[in-house]
Amino acid sequence: MRGDGIGPEIIDQTLSVLESACRRFRIHLSYDEVPAGDSALREYGDALPIKSVEAFANSDACLKGPVGETVMVINTKLRFGFDLYANVRPAVSYPGICPPALSPDIDITVIRENSEGFYRALENEVIPGVWTTTGVFTEWAAKRIAEFSFRYAESERRHRHKIPKLALATKANIFRKSQGMYVRIFEEVAKSHPGVKFEHYYADALCARLVREPEEFHVIVSENLLADLLSDLAGQVAGGLGMTPGTNINYERKLAYFEPTHGSAPDIVGRGIANPIGQIRSAALMLRYLSLIHKDQRLSEAADSIEASIGILLSSSDRAILPREIGGTSNTNQVGDMIASLVEGGS
Repeated sequence: MRGDGIGPEIIDQTLSVLESACRRFRIHLSYDEVPAGDSALREYGDALPIKSVEAFANSDACLKGPVGETVMVINTKLRFGFDLYANVRPAVSYPGICPPALSPDIDITVIRENSEGFYRALENEVIPGVWTTTGVFTEWAAKRIAEFSFRYAESERRHRHKIPKLALATKANIFRKSQGMYVRIFEEVAKSHPGVKFEHYYADALCARLVREPEEFHVIVSENLLADLLSDLAGQVAGGLGMTPGTNINYERKLAYFEPTHGSAPDIVGRGIANPIGQIRSAALMLRYLSLIHKDQRLSEAADSIEASIGILLSSSDRAILPREIGGTSNTNQVGDMIASLVEGGS
């Protein structure tokens, strides 16, 4: 799904990087391209036509570009329609991009409960000019995302030399019943995962500490709306949203789509200055997911190579080769070409 705005531009570069990885690791990926977003609405009268929904349901994974004003249609049909309950958004910094990154060693993943809460936009006009918004929170969904988050944090042991930390962010001091329930359930689930250091923060306090000491956080989890805000903050302190990938996933049903966390940026369409790294890193997440689903180590190795190549680029002492978003002079195609070359050359 190429999406809108800069979506087609950054998808093109991502496919080029994937082709390099496939050649190096002797992997074959086949694609079905389907419409999604504002452009699909204009052409088909539907932001996500039935053929796109069916293609998603019948594919191993979906690589998706950012969409414009029709994003809620995509969310409703894919995230909510297929119960893609976990939204995972890693944010990583490198020495070559510090600044704008606040620290050279940030490695944070924000996990977002993706199915409930105020983000579902259950709004109602009770009388003219007076609106209510309903946020639904269930123990079942809270426990599900808690189990997912602790398992994810445990998997972080592979590349960390210290005990992984899981931080739950809530406003349980205000929403004592709904978000207080989150705290209670996470504290209970934590007892079954002694290898993870669990901490609870009020979301406003976590935001302040995230800006002051971002390198102290490993995995942050929260309900739908708060995590949406926290993931953007984490991406920005790590250098910029243009480099932040994400996935909406249901491992149990083996359904997922992979996309950058930024929007379609209509103001820079066609200028060749869009940063493709968030989209490319989303493809690396996709390969890692496919490796788990298909038990194929080559896919994981290809994902590692893409991440390593991005790390080399963003750790360079020559800041001029960086994307323009973070102070360099390289255009969209040049960034994609450099990463593809590094992947194929053996990074």
